[in-house]
Amino acid sequence: MQAWEVRSPEELERCFAIRLKVFVEEQKVAAENEIDALDFADSTRHVLAQVDGNDAGTARLLVDGPGHVHVGRVAVHAWARGSGVGRRVMLTIHDMAMDYAVSGVVRLELSAQEAAFGFYRSLGYEITTGERYLDEGIWHQDMHLELRRAE
Repeated sequence: MQAWEVRSPEELERCFAIRLKVFVEEQKVAAENEIDALDFADSTRHVLAQVDGNDAGTARLLVDGPGHVHVGRVAVHAWARGSGVGRRVMLTIHDMAMDYAVSGVVRLELSAQEAAFGFYRSLGYEITTGERYLDEGIWHQDMHLELRRAE
């Protein structure tokens, strides 16, 4: 299993293929809402993960400002769930997020589907507010994590 930062348009297309399968086909998110302008922003970074040479998971990192990033579009193929690929994707995102740390600290925020709370909590994320909301017909809540650079 491996995960890395996307470096080519071809790898980005492979990320999109995972997202379309997971969000559009499985979760019935509107296809026109899945890939957006933020995917192509100069500051946006993407991760692609493989298991046994097969594309398995992805996520994107949006830079909100110094010391603050947003994680989104975290998706893992159904066949790879429970294998640790989601954790590998997120740990790769965490490493990338440290590039934006201020005084050794970066705050990561994400909009978590309620079904994924346990996964994000296992990585140290906490619910930001108690307010839940519908996004594309799926219940979400905002979560966050503060990472500190090891000294």
